[in-house]
Amino acid sequence: MCPARYATDVPARLHLRCAAHARHATELRGELAEWSRGLGLPEQTRDAIAIAAYEAMANVVTHAYPAGTIGVLELHASRQADGVAVIVSDRGRWRTPPAEPGIRHGRGLPLIHALSDRAEIRCADAGTTVTLTWQVDGAGGGH
Repeated sequence: MCPARYATDVPARLHLRCAAHARHATELRGELAEWSRGLGLPEQTRDAIAIAAYEAMANVVTHAYPAGTIGVLELHASRQADGVAVIVSDRGRWRTPPAEPGIRHGRGLPLIHALSDRAEIRCADAGTTVTLTWQVDGAGGGH
């Protein structure tokens, strides 16, 4: 499990921080899926949240830090009055990975945009923040 886990006393919030490593991104996806299930969200919305957030986390692992460097990956999720917000952030600078034969890059961001109601990506010297939102009607309403 991730070495640092921060969950607030409010079940409508989740805050996790780990080393930006593929294994941790997978663990965070599972934690996020469990959290969204606890909110009573419809399966389609839960799946969209888990997949889009995982793509953002995979981008942190792949793009945020120089090869051989493990930086920080943070995940914040919160239940809003009108939906759910997920924020994935890092402290690196996104870069294009070197080309590898047989590996295609560039599908994560279109998938993130397709799965969320709104996706905003902000890059700054201090890191990149991906904010994803889903509109959800009432406690059990859906996307």
